[in-house]
Amino acid sequence: MHGHFLSITALILLPFLLHHFHAEAGQEMTRQEIWYHTGSPGGVEGPRSGMSALTGPTKMPAIFEAVWRNRLIDPEKIHTDSPAVQGRSPAASPIDLESLRATHTDRYLKALFTGEPRNLALSQGLPFWNQDIARGWLLNVGGLSAASEVALRKKNITANLGHGYHHASLDRGMGFCTLNGLAIVAIKLVREGKANRVMIIDLDQHEGNGTADIVLGDLRTWNVSVYGSYMGGPPSAANNHVFQVGHDYFSREVERDANYLGAISMILPDLIRRQDPDLILYQAGMDPYDGAGISAKALAIRDAYVFALARSLNKPMTWVLAGGYSDLATLVRLHTGTVRMANEVLARVRSGDRIDLRGKNAYDWSSGEGVAVFPDWKAIIQGSPRFSKPETMNDTRVREFAAARERLFREQRLPDEEIRSAYRTLFPVTP
Repeated sequence: MHGHFLSITALILLPFLLHHFHAEAGQEMTRQEIWYHTGSPGGVEGPRSGMSALTGPTKMPAIFEAVWRNRLIDPEKIHTDSPAVQGRSPAASPIDLESLRATHTDRYLKALFTGEPRNLALSQGLPFWNQDIARGWLLNVGGLSAASEVALRKKNITANLGHGYHHASLDRGMGFCTLNGLAIVAIKLVREGKANRVMIIDLDQHEGNGTADIVLGDLRTWNVSVYGSYMGGPPSAANNHVFQVGHDYFSREVERDANYLGAISMILPDLIRRQDPDLILYQAGMDPYDGAGISAKALAIRDAYVFALARSLNKPMTWVLAGGYSDLATLVRLHTGTVRMANEVLARVRSGDRIDLRGKNAYDWSSGEGVAVFPDWKAIIQGSPRFSKPETMNDTRVREFAAARERLFREQRLPDEEIRSAYRTLFPVTP
């Protein structure tokens, strides 16, 4: 009788146990992976408020330490050289020279590698240059490249805990951005035949002007920038899709948040379907918090929505840090929130699940039975979100823009051995 009871119990529990096993197996297969090299900050430590967000070296190791201290990622999923992470996976190599030369001019790259001319090497606004800082730039982008290739191969969400990308143009830096890692990696993947199309989704408070300068006219890479502050980049045209959100229309926080989130939910799905990218690079900016009055709750559900949208449309994604001007503790809390949301979405949203916008609370989302339910942000603000998309460049002007960019590449080209020798001053054994 006792054995018979066990058999019946086992039969009753078997479907649940199998479901649980497959869910755990699926979660294991899609667990987030993160890259971070201790050399990326270049040995620099800045102030712990204000400028720490701008210069970056202080923020990156603090976020990495918080990820590891709170065990947000299993050690074997952390690609780092840090001895603190027992059981870690190997860190990435520095980005290769040819990928750099496909995105930035030789004259600019040589300045970054050698520190001369000093005004060009520091055109991003950093206070000084040394070889460790220069090596850090290349290690940072190398991590983004490695993370992107793994995301593509495993159809997963990955991250590089680096930043300082989207204002850097082809021949100079700007706004504490030195190398445009987003453009470098997108162009590299296409150039090497690892992706046919790559989309950059930039949700920093500031427009991704440098990215637009580099990729405008090349339909294999789309720059999608949803921002509050204009930075002088080219208008919406061809593969450059820029949207300025009207944060100032709303005085109440919940309405301002819902307007921002509603704009994102109106813009992204159609563009992703239109380009049908093989990979999405996501710049998860935190400066809408202190630059536009967007709440931490809104940024958390923004990240959840972006990750869930990528899962829904079966698009692998690699995300990076960006933006933020608060004290270091606040920035770490905001950025680790992106880590947590990627983990949560991977655990709760399966590839191909549908997304519905019908929730009534601006900051809550749920999932189940093949559907991820997010708020109906348009209903919360009782109308269409306030954002604009200026379009002033026709196809002829786009071609002229791209042609001028190619002329600049040619004019600033250096002999191969000269630029290779400069690169070898940082990494004598090239990857």
